Amino acid sequence: MPLEFRMSKCWPALAVSLIALVASCTGAIIGNGTNTGGSGPIGAGTGATKGGSMSTSGGTSGGGTSIGGGASTGSGGNSGGGATPGDPTAAGPLPLRRLTAREYLNTVRDLLGDTAVKMDDVPAETDDLSNNGFPFRQPTTIATLDATSLQETAEALAKRIASKLSTVLPCTPANASAEAGCANQFITTFGLKAYRRPLIASEITDLTALYNAGRTTLSLDFNGSIGLLVEAMLQAPQFVYHWELDAGPATKDGAVVQLGNYQVANRLSYFLWGSMPDPMLFQAAAAGQLSTAAGIETQAKRMLADPKAQDAVADFVDDLFDVNVLASRPRDATIYPMWNQDLASAMETEFRSFAVSNILGTGQLTDLLTGTKTSVNQALAAVYGISGVSGTMPQAVTLNASQRGGLLTLAGFLAVTGAADGSSPVRRGHAIYTRLLCGSLPNPPATVPPVKPPTPGMTTRQRFEEHDQNACASGCHNPMDPIGFGFEHYDGIGQYRTTDQNIAVDSNGSIVLDGKKQTFTDALALGKLLGASPQVQSCLATQLTRYALNRWDVAADAASIQAATAAFKTGGFDIRALMTGVASSRTFRYRAPAAGEVIP
Repeated sequence: MPLEFRMSKCWPALAVSLIALVASCTGAIIGNGTNTGGSGPIGAGTGATKGGSMSTSGGTSGGGTSIGGGASTGSGGNSGGGATPGDPTAAGPLPLRRLTAREYLNTVRDLLGDTAVKMDDVPAETDDLSNNGFPFRQPTTIATLDATSLQETAEALAKRIASKLSTVLPCTPANASAEAGCANQFITTFGLKAYRRPLIASEITDLTALYNAGRTTLSLDFNGSIGLLVEAMLQAPQFVYHWELDAGPATKDGAVVQLGNYQVANRLSYFLWGSMPDPMLFQAAAAGQLSTAAGIETQAKRMLADPKAQDAVADFVDDLFDVNVLASRPRDATIYPMWNQDLASAMETEFRSFAVSNILGTGQLTDLLTGTKTSVNQALAAVYGISGVSGTMPQAVTLNASQRGGLLTLAGFLAVTGAADGSSPVRRGHAIYTRLLCGSLPNPPATVPPVKPPTPGMTTRQRFEEHDQNACASGCHNPMDPIGFGFEHYDGIGQYRTTDQNIAVDSNGSIVLDGKKQTFTDALALGKLLGASPQVQSCLATQLTRYALNRWDVAADAASIQAATAAFKTGGFDIRALMTGVASSRTFRYRAPAAGEVIP
């Protein structure tokens, strides 16, 4: 029976589904900074509730440009944090947002042990592939169809858990008189996990009323009423949204607000694991151990050593370079007859695995950008010219060090930045410039002529160099194409080549790095330059901050990014030290007050 029907029977004046209330929860969260719950059933707010700890999920990002598109006007830029010291007491905004599709799947896995939910079952995020688009997936507001999918998914989850309630129940009623007490225990213990912080009194009251209504009005037995509670909580804003407010008034520190222990626990968990906190993190929050940078560092180090960190690390790098959209990129079958969805999937799998093995292995940025140890299956081995690999399962191999080294010479990156009919210096240069140097570029004017198509007797480089002579093209292409030329030894799907159109490849390139123009002979030499660059180190701190906060960086984040970069250096340029530095930064632990928020 759909929850909205059950709810209409339990509360006739509220003949509307909880998920519809979730859908309306996209307005500004304003108030006095105190978490007093919501006014609807089971604390389902209406979009303007007390508990002013968040700004809206749409609009601008605290003075930056529109989230999900446009260039950052905050602390990023070419230096990835700026040379001017930021205000060490400042912190950026905390947008209200829902769980991403990945987060939803991971959360129900850890909450219910359910792995049957698929990406298509819940609202998805689209990748912003525009010129200066936000690098990472950002959830949008919930539309009617999204609300329906969340409702149906919650119903399916509740139905599946019904056969194994003992895995989520904290007690087993000995008799009918013990059922109400056990239900109360379930509400507080499961509610803590589902809402990712302790329930407040009004939420417990509302959930208890729902349980009682299930037993009386709907004539459900104990298990059925527990299932009703699960179904309801999975549709509540407190579950669907990052709404993990600590009880009590907000703590103001100068012009900013310190996040509560449960807010920090959740921000930390979804940054490093892409999922809900585990029991140890909940315990740390309950003990108040996440109110200091030292306490957060302790948990961050523990969490990065946990296998659950692998997917989050892979997601970060996968999204940063847009390799996650590789399967949607068309290829000319006459040029690349081996191209298919299986090969694209193998490329993405290798890309993710390479990132994880390096970041959670040695952790060194230089290894990430120059390493040669990887794993490939038979189809991908053929692209690399590696023999002796058979089957569809990846096998450990060492790449030819004279041809490849590092993430940027893997087929996944080269294919997603290639063209349908060949290499693309502009796409490859754009990826380096925007994702590793944190640069932004103006959108091309409509008057820019297209690059000449593949022409016999003319290399790709020559065609682009000719195109760059156009006055209207040079301004945009000059920062990118000289970088992209370094990848000309790789065709549109990443196969190594020494000639293009029967002409020897020229892979010499140049890049403005750390404030000066530097030249290199090929992608291997470029990888070494990038791995040792302070600008790249600072930009990586910026990108990880954006990923952790799921928004553009703003001026108030500058000091935090600079502090994380310093932690990166102190930690011997181990990326795990950088991630810990981001997690313990001020802008991760504090927030700017929302517009109109009044804090006592």
